[in-house]
Amino acid sequence: MTANQTPTPVRAYGPSVSQLRHRAEMPMLVLGIVLTAIVSIGALTYLLLGLRLDEWAVGILIGLFAPIVSFIYIRYLFWSQISNGVEVTDEQFPELYRVYHDLAVEMGFGAGTGRMSTIPQIYVINGNGMMNAYASKCQLQRGYVVVYSDIVDLAYMYGDFGALRFIMAHELGHIKCGHVNLWRNGIQPILALLRLSPTLSRAQEYTADRTASFYAPQDAMKLIALFAGKNMAKHVDVDAYIRSVDRHKNGFWLRLSNFLAGHAVGFRRMKALSLVKTQGWNVQGKML
Repeated sequence: MTANQTPTPVRAYGPSVSQLRHRAEMPMLVLGIVLTAIVSIGALTYLLLGLRLDEWAVGILIGLFAPIVSFIYIRYLFWSQISNGVEVTDEQFPELYRVYHDLAVEMGFGAGTGRMSTIPQIYVINGNGMMNAYASKCQLQRGYVVVYSDIVDLAYMYGDFGALRFIMAHELGHIKCGHVNLWRNGIQPILALLRLSPTLSRAQEYTADRTASFYAPQDAMKLIALFAGKNMAKHVDVDAYIRSVDRHKNGFWLRLSNFLAGHAVGFRRMKALSLVKTQGWNVQGKML
């Protein structure tokens, strides 16, 4: 660079991935990696000594090949899902595509490397009454997003893209934060054995909510549609809902229900999102 040249400005795309992560995600991830390594090394030592392995140890060793198996499975899953759906493009559902595309660009997709090098494709599939969406991988470095039609109905039936925008930001957050990386499947056997697999999943879901809360903070409470339904969501008084949540006992059974869930239960999730308006996106939802 010569003295007369000015450096190209680097555009910021919000908080770093490490800042977006829920505080419980990395500890759970590290725990899974360490335990998998210990058990795998121990199991391999047993095999070299000619000793017999317990079935659970064999399962952990087999789990090491999960990322390889997953690479084959994601190709099948991708084509089995999208071939029964409709791709969202600038020609197909252009209003939805514009919201999604602008959101993805704002999050840095298409301007980075690896999983951030392209804007993930998005598809609508028939929800058959289910309010759901998910993100996954179709190749090693490419993810995609699927939204169920009942969520899209919120935008097209009621003219409000808020809930859909938050949900799409949530799913893009899973891709941005590496939750769909195949290597993570290798630690699932040990976490499942210890009944901790839902805990890692719950932390990742909180991370995705934190991401969406940064990029679509005004739409955070519209996620109530997942719990009230697409037709009743617009009638929910969210302030009254939060007061109702606070009146319920924060006891053993609520904690147990939350602990066993891959997503934080609605009371926990919506309570955390209700704080975004006053405290900003950096809200840590309760894990227990």
